[in-house]
Amino acid sequence: MNKTPNPPELVILKALWLKGSLPVRALHEICAANLNWSFSSTRKTVERMVDKGFVETCITKEKSPVIIRARISKTTMLAHIARTFFNQVLEVEGAVPISAFTNSTLLSDDELDELEGLLGSK
Repeated sequence: MNKTPNPPELVILKALWLKGSLPVRALHEICAANLNWSFSSTRKTVERMVDKGFVETCITKEKSPVIIRARISKTTMLAHIARTFFNQVLEVEGAVPISAFTNSTLLSDDELDELEGLLGSK
């Protein structure tokens, strides 16, 4: 992966990782407080996220709302963001220290173990 989500895209991804697949309207309602923008802005951002490969759309029935789901796992995205930050910003070579994530409320113990493997920290 060579793309990093911008802050609003991360808000949307975090909602999808937490709640699973959602209709765009429900996704907007969950994210509205953090994004402070209109439904059409959420819809447009989701369209761009589809183009970037971060999310995908699913239509369950002909007249039901379009469902959005994350195409990339939380741990894969976090590993990418961490590697980018540690390597390009801090100029740290080698494995990203998993200790940077140990107090995260975003990760379960299993996800932390998975992230450790993705980061080459084991």
